[in-house]
Amino acid sequence: MHDPIPAIREDEATGEVAALFADLRATLGVPFVNLIWRHLATIPGMLTWIWSVVKPMHTTPALHQAAERLRAGVTVPAGRGQPAEVFDAVGVMPEDRAVIRAMLHDYGTGNSLNLLSLLLVRAILAGEVGDGRVIEDSGSRERTSRMPRPLPPLPGLAELSPSLRKLVFELDQFGRLAATDAVASLYRHLTHWPGFLAIAHAALSPAHQDGSLRAAHRQTLSHATALMHNQLLPLARVPLLPPAVGRAAAQAGIEIFTGQMIARMVVMGELMLALLPPEPS
Repeated sequence: MHDPIPAIREDEATGEVAALFADLRATLGVPFVNLIWRHLATIPGMLTWIWSVVKPMHTTPALHQAAERLRAGVTVPAGRGQPAEVFDAVGVMPEDRAVIRAMLHDYGTGNSLNLLSLLLVRAILAGEVGDGRVIEDSGSRERTSRMPRPLPPLPGLAELSPSLRKLVFELDQFGRLAATDAVASLYRHLTHWPGFLAIAHAALSPAHQDGSLRAAHRQTLSHATALMHNQLLPLARVPLLPPAVGRAAAQAGIEIFTGQMIARMVVMGELMLALLPPEPS
């Protein structure tokens, strides 16, 4: 079974793509390149152009403040956390939970930044423009505050057992507004701890069944769109648009990921973080 969305794996990237991937990791401060960027790398010239629009936003507090507000706006119902013994019973021990917590934090950071950035790109490609205010480089506060944490490798779908692959597919339906071929990388990354995925499925299934997750997905996407228009678009400086063929393919991919994937995973990431017991003092 092949991964359904065309993408360049990080360990297979070479030349300019490898350099761009390294810049993405360093700029976002996360130890991986999200699927949307790896997909855009398959469209000639588009990753370079889009990153030229997005990267300057990382030199101003506006993007990071908007991302923090977006994540803080996700409502986590009280009593969602699971006791430590539940995780211990399925073999997800304290040291595992520390890695999972770091992974969920990194994905949450990357997803919130990427959602806002790509909504901005989508608006620009649709003909919206800002007034191009000069963005003063605020230094490397966000980019070099810490080195990206190492994480276990991201398995392909074909590398998963049939039961674990089915669990990934089922979790990937939680909060969906429409069907797409894309499968969230976060769930695949979490397959290193099947017990955690099983707990997440059991704990969040009622909210999926009653529509709460879809409502949270819609609310987060709406919030992100408003933040982008109010705080980011006025700062945008738009280079010459890329060729029409590549532009159409990129727009299609960005539409899928912003409309159906990333906002949903901002929600799911915050909810899965809330399942973990408090870290030991």
